[in-house]
Amino acid sequence: MLSYSKQSISRKDIEKVVKTLKGDYITQGKKIEEFESKLSNYFGAKKCVLVSNATMALYLISKALKWGKADNVICSPLSFVSASNAALINGAKPHFCEIDYETGNLSTKSIEKKIIKLKKKKKKITAIIVVDYGGLPADWKEIRRIGKKYKTVLINDNCHAMGASYQGNKKYAVKYADIVVQSYHAVKNITTGEGGSILSNNLQIIKKIKSLRTHGIVKSDKKPLWYYQMVDLGYNARITDFQCALGMSQLSRLNKIVKKKKILAEVYNKYFSKSNIFDVPQKYVDRKSAFHLYPLKINFSKLKITKKQFFNLCKNKKIKLQVHYIPIYKHPYYLRNLKYNLRDFKNCENFYSSVVSLPIYYDLKKNDIMYVIKTIKKIINKYEYK
Repeated sequence: MLSYSKQSISRKDIEKVVKTLKGDYITQGKKIEEFESKLSNYFGAKKCVLVSNATMALYLISKALKWGKADNVICSPLSFVSASNAALINGAKPHFCEIDYETGNLSTKSIEKKIIKLKKKKKKITAIIVVDYGGLPADWKEIRRIGKKYKTVLINDNCHAMGASYQGNKKYAVKYADIVVQSYHAVKNITTGEGGSILSNNLQIIKKIKSLRTHGIVKSDKKPLWYYQMVDLGYNARITDFQCALGMSQLSRLNKIVKKKKILAEVYNKYFSKSNIFDVPQKYVDRKSAFHLYPLKINFSKLKITKKQFFNLCKNKKIKLQVHYIPIYKHPYYLRNLKYNLRDFKNCENFYSSVVSLPIYYDLKKNDIMYVIKTIKKIINKYEYK
């Protein structure tokens, strides 16, 4: 079965993990700080904190920033639920903004419009969480202008975009956002199995999150080795040393992985851009996607089959597509507890109804991608209205 994404584990990766497993520390050892240092250098941050996953990273940020009932957080509806849940978990309220249909990223006009609307109601806008959808950086220069104008914290949900560039800079995420979150889940561009990180130049936030990562506990060199104090109500959000050994080995291959995924995307573009049934990811002069996803939009109104039927036909041919994402406001919890007007999300609704994520990963072979292309084109030719 060809899935939309898959980890790429090399022999070197395995050797690094095995070596760490045979060492003295498999958790809370030196590999964690070593990986944090390498991530900081690669992405241009003063400091990095590694945690168990990106969801926990967002929860720790919300806790460190002391979000509560008076806080309002702007999020993308076209994302996984982690970002908006991080607001809710501490009592804050998430506010979804419309997306840009072409990119899947938050519309900057929609962000500013939402802020103005909230301010008229005397609401406190605490943070803006921006996802670089599919691996394509958002319009960060404009987002930074908005953040400064309204004095709100900017958080880059960078989980899709490791290896991407904005205005020629691969370190753009930390440059423009106050806090950056990454995921090293198995389907991301680099993996530690599960895992995530927080990168920032704000050393005070980093210090707070480091404590919250380990139950809110702090230690001191001036005290005995066994001595510690719990100063906050925190979590066990630690990552292991053998995960970090894998992560460092993967990071050394990130440029190579992204380069391969760009080549695969070009192959898809070449074949699917020839038909008005398809809408392929666009190219931009000022930003380059890391292609965590290859989101292909299909005009199902021109077909005799539904999106669900299309999925099943591909599955029968051993191609497991995916959709990124079901808009968050459609989930039962959000329908029950928060009220959103679907008319505010016309672009998001249209995007969701048309988008499918095609297989794109480092170990995908040429004959595999050609099989995907030929299978999809055969299905389209059979069911297209003539």
